[in-house]
Amino acid sequence: MKFIVLLVGVSLMLVGLLAYSTLPNLHLIPTNSRQSVTGPASIPVGPGSESETPQNLTLVIGKTNELVVNLTVSGSNGDPSSLEFKFFTAHELGSCMQQTNPSGCMVDETVSNQTLRIPLNPSTTSPTAPATYFFGFVNRDAGSKVVVVTASLSTSSVETITGRDGYLNFAALGLSVLGLLVAVYGVAARTVIPWE
Repeated sequence: MKFIVLLVGVSLMLVGLLAYSTLPNLHLIPTNSRQSVTGPASIPVGPGSESETPQNLTLVIGKTNELVVNLTVSGSNGDPSSLEFKFFTAHELGSCMQQTNPSGCMVDETVSNQTLRIPLNPSTTSPTAPATYFFGFVNRDAGSKVVVVTASLSTSSVETITGRDGYLNFAALGLSVLGLLVAVYGVAARTVIPWE
């Protein structure tokens, strides 16, 4: 047995295993989920009037929440039309729907046939109870209008998983295997004693 070779082999094997166990390989995994938001199929808005439709949304804390709203507005005769769309929390119901100087609206714009992406912040809501938001529609024209709304709540995040499957981890395992082979050689090799 060659003690120095055995010692070098065991040392290489331990260094390789230690490097394998301490070198992380991070995997970033995006996760996305989409939940349909239920509501009336079509919302009639009379001439010179407004309409509010409440929606209960459960937002996920620690993730990116986005409401995707598809709006199609048509006149009473079915022709494409437009009206004012507002999106706000229940707390802002009185101030956002004011005719003069509205405030507190998350969205306040004229829409016809389009898709809106509204980022939502769950920091003020409870993770177990849904928060109430409102779709507000204001028709300032003389004719009636019908709004078809479809909405979905998109939740996304990036999860980090630590693995031991990177290139450096495999190199460290290779170093351990080399150390094992050197150690086996050190044990199996015969030491030649000069006086024999």
